This record gives sequence, C-alpha cells and structure tokens, in this order.
Amino acid sequence: MPSLAAAMVAISGGAQATENGQLRALLGAPGFEMASPQFPGVYGQLWLQNYRAKQFKGNDGQPLQTTANTPLGPLALRVEGEIEADVFVARGTWVSDFRVAEGPVGVSASLPLIQQRNDIRLSAELPAGLSAQAASAVQGLLAQQGAARSGSKSGAGDLDLTGFVDWQEDESRLVLGMSVVAPTGSYDAQRAVNPGTGKYWTLRPVLLSSAVWENGLELGLRATYSFNSRNTATEVRSGQYLHADYAAMYRLNDAWRMGLQGYLVEQTTRDKGPGVAAHGNKARVHALGPMLAYMSESGIWSADIKVLNEFSVRNRPEGRTVWLRLNLRLD
Repeated sequence: MPSLAAAMVAISGGAQATENGQLRALLGAPGFEMASPQFPGVYGQLWLQNYRAKQFKGNDGQPLQTTANTPLGPLALRVEGEIEADVFVARGTWVSDFRVAEGPVGVSASLPLIQQRNDIRLSAELPAGLSAQAASAVQGLLAQQGAARSGSKSGAGDLDLTGFVDWQEDESRLVLGMSVVAPTGSYDAQRAVNPGTGKYWTLRPVLLSSAVWENGLELGLRATYSFNSRNTATEVRSGQYLHADYAAMYRLNDAWRMGLQGYLVEQTTRDKGPGVAAHGNKARVHALGPMLAYMSESGIWSADIKVLNEFSVRNRPEGRTVWLRLNLRLD
C-alpha cells in the first residue's frame, strides 16, 4: 500500500532535549584529582570512555514515545534500540608560575575522538482488524524510519579550551575558569550519527571546589554552566544546562583511593528552532557509581577506573558510563 507508506512520513520528533539528544560534556570525566594539588608544570591526560544506553526516556521519565499521522489516524510509536559510543580523550594542561591573588594561572585543552553506533527501532500497537497487507506496509515503513535514525560514525569531536586560576590550601582547593567549545567535530546535519554536536559555539564558566581531611575523606565538585549559540546548519539553539561532576573518596594509603563518583545534568532553558517540541523539552540525567584510583609513589602518574549508572533521566538516553583514565606529569 504505497499511499499508506507515503502518509506515514509525517512523524513528529521525539522528546529528546538538546539537539539530537547530544550534550557537549564529558560526563563523569573528572575524578579523584579534583581534590589533588596541581603545581606549576605540564600535565597530560589520556582517557577512555565507553557509553552504552538501551533505554530512551521522555519528558515524564517513561519510555520515549512519538506519534505518526496515518490514514488509520494518529499512531503512537515506541522508540527502542541501543546507542554505544567509545571515546578517547587527549587532554593537556599547563599551570604557569604567573599568579592572580596568589593563585597560579593555567590553561587546558581537550579533544575527544569518538566512535558511535546508533541502532534505533520504532514499534507500534496496530489497530485490531487491520489487514495483513496494511500491517506489513506499516511495519515496513517503521523499519525504514528506524534505519534512517540509525548508523555509525567515527571522527573528532569538539575542541574544549579552558583558562583558569587555581587557589590551593593544605586542606582545600578552589578553581575558577572559563571554557570555550569550538565546532571542530565532524558534523553533517543530514547524518543520523555525528561525532561533533553541531555548527555552534559553547561558552561555559567553570567552578571546582574540594576539601580533604586527615581521616582520609576527600570531597570534590566540578560544575559548569553552558550557553550555546545557534547551530547554523539547522537553525536550532540548544538550551542552557548545568553539568556537575562530584566525588566522595577515601584515602586507603598514599597510593590507593576508593569511593563514589557521580554526575548530573539539568537543562534550565528550552531548545529553540525548527522542529523543537512546543512544550520545550529539557534534558536531565543523574549517575552514580564506584571508583578506584592509584597514584604512583613518585606522583608522576596516576590511573583510575569508574562505572557510573544513570538514573532519573528525562528526554535523553539512559545508560551506563565506564571510564579508564591515565594522568601524567610531563615535565
């Protein structure tokens, strides 16, 4: 039934907040070093992340649904499938001897290399009594629509440049900075999967605060707030959002730390532009999980691993994030 298939092309966009559900954020990347001193010098970081999501959540936190207008009337569709991304992050940091109010000034740059695979499926409960021919036509188009939203792509992500001032005391640390994220990533608005998030810029203030105690307890928090320009490829402007990473750690000895780490994202303003849902969906995600870290006796290098499970998700995929990270003092 070609006429049925043609009519079913009018499928509304799902409740994925921020454009295509993507965030310019390395969720869960900071770790135990939030509570560690950083002296003038040159540092390098090599980080590996695996992200996998098998659920898609809507505006109410329930499984994501969308609708299609058909000759049968409006048809509710379930969005199912899987997203998996492997991310390699190369990051460099320079802390200078120049000081502002006794705090050393530094700069860091990070560039993610991303391999992502989307496998999206659409399904629906068809009206009772529908003929086999009509049901086959509907199922065939749903398969086509799912395939159009699926694919895989590898390439560079968006470059993040951050300037900061780092004030450190024996038992506390405060860092204030500003980040600019440039649209350097591989991006094509016609592709279902993109390593880059779009042709737009992001400006975000940065705050890091931590405290340590003699009993071995260490607490760290890194928070940013993102302001996005308009994506010139789509005319969509993603909303502003708060992103925070936090950790509660315990020093077992001079070498080993263990604890819990988490992250959260709260979108505070709605997206604007063509195809954006009228009620202005906002993204939300929380995650929490265990972390184990090791620091060499010389302090030249450190490594950690963490597994963070997402929950309380709105308008985004819900999954699990695994990080394996190596930090190096280079000079």
